[in-house]
Amino acid sequence: MRKIFLYILILILPILITAQVPSDSLNFVKSRYSSPLLSSNFEKQLQTFNFSQKFIYGKQMEDLFIGVNQTFNSTIIKSTTISVRDNAFFSVLGQYDFSSYLSVGSAVNYNVYADDKQLAINNTSVFNSTAYLKYFPIQKLNFTPFAGLSQNEQIGITNSGPIYGLEALLDNYSFNEFDLFSEFKFQIEDITPRKNQIINLNFNLDKTFDNSYRNELFGLYSEQRNDFYFRTDSLTMAEFNISKNIQSRTERRYAIIDKLSMATSVSGLTINIDGGIDWRTIDRDTRYISTSSINNSNFDTQVEEFKMNFSSSLQYNSQWLNSIFRISIANREEKHKAKFISGASEILFEKGDEQEKRKNNNGNQITLSGESVFSLTQVDKISMSIFHRKLVYDTQSELNFDDRDELLTMFEIKYFRNMTPFFDLFTGLQGSINKTVYILKERSANNNVFRVLKLIAGGDIHMQYLSSKNSAEVSANYTVYDFEDLNPNLKSFSYRQLTLRDSTSLKLYRTTYLKFLGYIKFSEQGDFNWKDFANNPVRYLDERFAESTIEFRFKHLSFAFGIRHFSLSTYLYDDKNIKTINTIYNSSAPLSIITYSISNKLDLSFRGWYEFINNETNQNNELANMILKLNWNF
Repeated sequence: MRKIFLYILILILPILITAQVPSDSLNFVKSRYSSPLLSSNFEKQLQTFNFSQKFIYGKQMEDLFIGVNQTFNSTIIKSTTISVRDNAFFSVLGQYDFSSYLSVGSAVNYNVYADDKQLAINNTSVFNSTAYLKYFPIQKLNFTPFAGLSQNEQIGITNSGPIYGLEALLDNYSFNEFDLFSEFKFQIEDITPRKNQIINLNFNLDKTFDNSYRNELFGLYSEQRNDFYFRTDSLTMAEFNISKNIQSRTERRYAIIDKLSMATSVSGLTINIDGGIDWRTIDRDTRYISTSSINNSNFDTQVEEFKMNFSSSLQYNSQWLNSIFRISIANREEKHKAKFISGASEILFEKGDEQEKRKNNNGNQITLSGESVFSLTQVDKISMSIFHRKLVYDTQSELNFDDRDELLTMFEIKYFRNMTPFFDLFTGLQGSINKTVYILKERSANNNVFRVLKLIAGGDIHMQYLSSKNSAEVSANYTVYDFEDLNPNLKSFSYRQLTLRDSTSLKLYRTTYLKFLGYIKFSEQGDFNWKDFANNPVRYLDERFAESTIEFRFKHLSFAFGIRHFSLSTYLYDDKNIKTINTIYNSSAPLSIITYSISNKLDLSFRGWYEFINNETNQNNELANMILKLNWNF
């Protein structure tokens, strides 16, 4: 009980810690604090506890601005051991405007991550305090130099040092019918013996011609270096007198994208064309390397990635037809290589380099897609969509056997009809086929075809006192291997399922409602022979869920109580295709729901149920579950 009280207390009294924000975003801008919000969420289901919170608040008091931005996420999993993972970040900013050209301010940021799992980096924290000067040479352009101190802790080692840099923002500056937006950030965190660095520049240039043509050009350059501690071998520790080694990860990226939209002379018809190229390199460099302990996995590495994309779409909108057709082509190439270490054996380096080159790959993909909605009459609509993709994946190394071709086709057709002012009917058919072919014999046994076919139908009743949504769905999945006759470990299989769903709300009185939510699923898994289209069932599942509540509504408060039931029974088939019970899971629980809401400003909700569980061995268990949410847009 004490733990539950503490969780509720945490939800109501916001703590000053928040989730991570992207490290390359601008830090000294008021927009990060401009949307006041308090949001808390606590969930306890089975043996997993999740708590999250977000708090944003900014206040302009004449020439002084103060802002706070924080979020906190925590996960606790109870099994044979207790696993805890926390992630938090807190940011506060204060700024005083001397004039429309000059402002000064300070900011504090605190970031912490903790995980009790035995990971390479399972505990880190970063605290920095900075002062800055913001200068506006023109109305929508500002430069912000900053400097301060940073304290960075990683796996038990704390380093401190100066943090300094420059930010610049050009916020939708208009000239000659062009709109230009651009951000720049340069930051160095000099925490000897480590050093972290960020360089980021991006721009977006937008121009509209005669309200018929629009062109957007986007460019990006970024460079980010991070130094990490990691555990090392005893020889390196003794030779360099260190307790932990340091690895630098430097990522550089260049990208340019252009988008063109054109309105044609045909009413409702537009053409969109976009294309772009993207380069990226990732360097990993180890600070201390002992030549006496080098093996083929000790070499530092470099990854080069190149991507090129092109797409075009044709869109048509009219009173009776809305349609879009799109084609896209994408190419991606990735190269890996090892870096030579002075004093290392050439033979070991060649082995290490060959090991990295096994990861080299190239992918080419072409995609065709289309979607149309036809309004046949005022009460009849048909929607159709199709998606087709071909992927060619090649590897250059003779020791990599992952070369393959993939062909995926998906389609959907749906029919909607407004039968009466109170009843809508829909039915549809969905399907897909995915063919995977491995080129080399070493993996060709995995060649397969995956087919899915699904039929769905349902209705929607919407009356003053009754609303109900119902659907029925039948699906069949078939996975067929090309060479299962040659490999006894591979068997084609099928998965078939029937699902019935219902959601109904009945107004009994002015403030009283009766609600029901439930579904039934019958599933069958089995071995499958595509040639004879014959199925040999192996496993059968019977899954049922129902939730019935009676709800009372007042001005801002609603209260509901009822019963929640869930059951899952599994069966196995014997040699005579007779199914026998394998496992049983039954759960019944009293349920209560409380919601407090004031327009779109404040929402507070509680949902809890206490389960009584039994299984096929008649073992009984009890389990409490709770979900508590608070959202306040103040």
